[in-house]
Amino acid sequence: MTEQSKTSGQGWQLALSWLVLILFVVGVEYWIGWKTVLEPWLAFSWAQGLIALALLVLSYALRAWRMYDYFPQFLSGQWLQTWRLMLIHNALNNLLPARTGEVSFPVLMKRYFGVGYAHSVSALLWFRALDLHAILAFAIFPLMISTRLRVLAWPLLFAWMLLPVLAYLLRNRIEVGFAGKDGKFSELMQQAMYGLPDSWGAFWRSWAMTWANWVVKLVTLAWLLGQFLPDVNWNLLLTSVVTGELTSVLPIHAPGGFGTYEAGVVAPLSRMVDVKLATTAAVNLHLFVLGSSLVGAVIGWMIPLKDKHD
Repeated sequence: MTEQSKTSGQGWQLALSWLVLILFVVGVEYWIGWKTVLEPWLAFSWAQGLIALALLVLSYALRAWRMYDYFPQFLSGQWLQTWRLMLIHNALNNLLPARTGEVSFPVLMKRYFGVGYAHSVSALLWFRALDLHAILAFAIFPLMISTRLRVLAWPLLFAWMLLPVLAYLLRNRIEVGFAGKDGKFSELMQQAMYGLPDSWGAFWRSWAMTWANWVVKLVTLAWLLGQFLPDVNWNLLLTSVVTGELTSVLPIHAPGGFGTYEAGVVAPLSRMVDVKLATTAAVNLHLFVLGSSLVGAVIGWMIPLKDKHD
């Protein structure tokens, strides 16, 4: 693929992302009405909102802690600045279309801490692999216990949980196997192997902090969704939140994730809840997630950067 055709493809993807956003805004107004969609907030207490916001900001702090622990040689003594980077990166990642916000991570790491692009991108691949593994684990168990295959839920979950450990044990063999090979997948795997922690202690800490982050975030979002859908059971609420979060890996991702996120949340709910009611709850949940990321970004901008010469 030539550089010109690649740029053209990215342009079309970006245009399609914005089109999804426009269609979503118009579609919600035509089908339900934005006034009706936002009406549930009138019955929402400030105490509930502040608790949910605090818990989501806590999940961002756990992500920052994971990064702080991964780059001790660069970030030691700069915890607040690390949190600043994570809060800003998280907001850009949530708001920009087609996951273009991910680019901000290596750029900010280079600007704030002098970390090379190759090093930060490899670390980001490791973090994203752990994130995807954790959120899929949350998806496997609820889906399995709600079907006839529930007897396989625990064995499947156990096998799934072993995958990161096996990958770390076999990291040298995997790296040798892909060494010198061409192709995007081979390059991606080599870069991912480069991003693995240097010791078992660092591996276990990054994995533990990943799980702590997702437990806080998903439980908070499931609880919040339940405030809009009080008659829905916890298993369905958690599954809906997980499928909503999984939409972030789709190739077409509108600014803010509008449309795709709601579709992910509504998909499990649609079998038991009126679709309009489920959509209203999904939109409000999504607005809260985006709002919390914006609040986090404001907090981040207020944290001063240290002089590199200090």
